[in-house]
Amino acid sequence: MHKVLSIWGIQSFFMKKFSILLELSKQTRKFAVLKPYRITKIIRLMKIAKHIISLLFAFTCVTIAIADNYIPLVKEGAVWVYDLRYEVGDPTPTMKFWFEGDTIIEGEQYKREYIEMTFYYPEFRIVKRYESAWQEQDKKVFVWDGYGQKKELFYDFNLKKGDKVPHLNNISTDAWKEVTDEDTIEVNGIKRRRLEISYDYNYGRWQTVNKVYWVEGIGSSQMLNNPAIGGYNGFEYFEGDSCLFTRNEFFLPRNGSGTATEVRTSSIKDQPLKPSPIFDLQGRRLSEKPKRGMYIQNGKKYVIR
Repeated sequence: MHKVLSIWGIQSFFMKKFSILLELSKQTRKFAVLKPYRITKIIRLMKIAKHIISLLFAFTCVTIAIADNYIPLVKEGAVWVYDLRYEVGDPTPTMKFWFEGDTIIEGEQYKREYIEMTFYYPEFRIVKRYESAWQEQDKKVFVWDGYGQKKELFYDFNLKKGDKVPHLNNISTDAWKEVTDEDTIEVNGIKRRRLEISYDYNYGRWQTVNKVYWVEGIGSSQMLNNPAIGGYNGFEYFEGDSCLFTRNEFFLPRNGSGTATEVRTSSIKDQPLKPSPIFDLQGRRLSEKPKRGMYIQNGKKYVIR
């Protein structure tokens, strides 16, 4: 993405035609004394000039279209699914994020971001809540900080190789350095721009340089809500029922391509990994589904007749 066609490759073509336009200008001054064959030549030159202008206009439109082919991050219809568990029995929940609906904060429009956490131990339960408000403008993604009551920059996809990323110091205490590489990867036939961001990790005597990857329309290799820090065992990105990106694609070779394959995390997307508890209308937990009547499961009411 953000690939702009260069005009230098056709420079010589337009320079040759430009000399024709100069000739047209000279001949036009003598129009009053021109002979018929001269008039025919001028008409021919004018047609060539019109053709050149049409080509230049068409080329400019294509260039602008390619330059603006940016894939937004904040959009409805997409689901980010993370599995934080490292083994069966791990109490760490799985999570999924999505955007749904709008909200107005201090006169500006934001998308509402929701989170759903699935806990498996000590008992199965699902917690869903409104998490935060997101806004995307000019390839920059902002999140409303409800605690500090301010708009905070999370992602900036205008960054290029060599640019500093000081705003990440507001999110993480590590010393963020700069964008150390940028390229385009292709996953499931979709090309996405990728940024490699390096930072100094200092923890006691351990000092290393780590890397984080940002991908257009997907977010950070760390986590959507944590462009600088985070970690998980599995990740899948869905649009509708299609899995378009997984954790592995963040680390493709430079300008590489791949195919996203659903893994065990996909089971979190639509249904739990084990049956959820059942309750009656008074909120009392039931050992099994009633043979008749109403019961509640996963926050929904069901009727058995």
